[in-house]
Amino acid sequence: MQNLTGQLLDGHELRGGGNSKLYIDGQPFLNFSGANYLALTDREELRNAARQALNDGAGFSRYLVHAYGGDDPYFDAVEYEAAKFFGTEAAAYMPSGYFIGAAGFAATETEYDVILLDEIAHWCLNDAAKLTGKPIRYFKHRSVNSLAREIDKLAPGQRPIVVTDGAFATSGQLPPLNEYAELLRPCNGRLFVDESHSAGVIGDTGRGAVQHFGVEDIAHIGVTLSKAFCGQGAVYVGPSDCVTRARACKVVRGSNSGAPISANVCAAALRLVGADPGICARLRTLAEDLRANLRGIGLDVPQTPTSIVSFSHGNFEDMRAIQEHLFKEAIYVLHSNYIASGPGGVIRMSVLADHTIEDLNRVTQLIQDVI
Repeated sequence: MQNLTGQLLDGHELRGGGNSKLYIDGQPFLNFSGANYLALTDREELRNAARQALNDGAGFSRYLVHAYGGDDPYFDAVEYEAAKFFGTEAAAYMPSGYFIGAAGFAATETEYDVILLDEIAHWCLNDAAKLTGKPIRYFKHRSVNSLAREIDKLAPGQRPIVVTDGAFATSGQLPPLNEYAELLRPCNGRLFVDESHSAGVIGDTGRGAVQHFGVEDIAHIGVTLSKAFCGQGAVYVGPSDCVTRARACKVVRGSNSGAPISANVCAAALRLVGADPGICARLRTLAEDLRANLRGIGLDVPQTPTSIVSFSHGNFEDMRAIQEHLFKEAIYVLHSNYIASGPGGVIRMSVLADHTIEDLNRVTQLIQDVI
């Protein structure tokens, strides 16, 4: 089997990539990689927020404000905007999306006795679950029947928390959270959802998979702001007592608070999307157009409302040939070996909000030329 660690971009210099333009060795490429789904990086609202923090002398890192008292206007702003956007009492800002698992388990520790984890849930959820000291059981990926069997094994009074991605990073597929919720309500169970690839994209106002499926009443969520919102850092959002526990967990308290510049940019992004949730709907329409295009040329593309469009075609060499053909035509797509991509990898394409119909048609035609 061919080594998947070698990548097409090895040895190349990259600039940009936060929207549909990527510069590789100084040359412009049409970009279908990354996860900056709403393509906000060139918006003046975000750039002005960065300038404001820089001009105020806020610096690039910050003292542990919440742990040792005091308020910081930049961290206060992003937490206020996150709570407002997601409709919760409070929010805790963190410097990295990898902290979502640790924060979420700490926040909910009084509400569960056993963890039921999707077998390919993100590494941050898996790693954090092992640190809780509570029993962990795995259920088959996106399988309601497998989850039901695990719930049937619970001891009387044992409360489960079902842990999953809101949208899986490689395929873009959603877990059936509404069906999970039906299994959980009779046993006083909860959901904990990492909405990193779903928030800002799906749900009526962009609040992610829990909004899409109507299960916000029993769900806790964490969201990285470096995906759709094009910022840096993450938030856990929820009731005030849960947020207090999230802030106090060892991983969050023992880390740097993050950059005030990043926090202010994230606050601006949340305000922008909150004021115009139609941007999320427009992005979903673009992604569905590309899925329809690719199905029209015979590719099997998973159905999902996210902006991730992925497919497999043949073996590793076939997939790499598609990527290389597009690269020669100044289009970059990812041949991914990320979670659950399989031995040959997948072509994972991100539709971004500033793509045009012409962009989608062009990449489809070039893929058709090589398959």
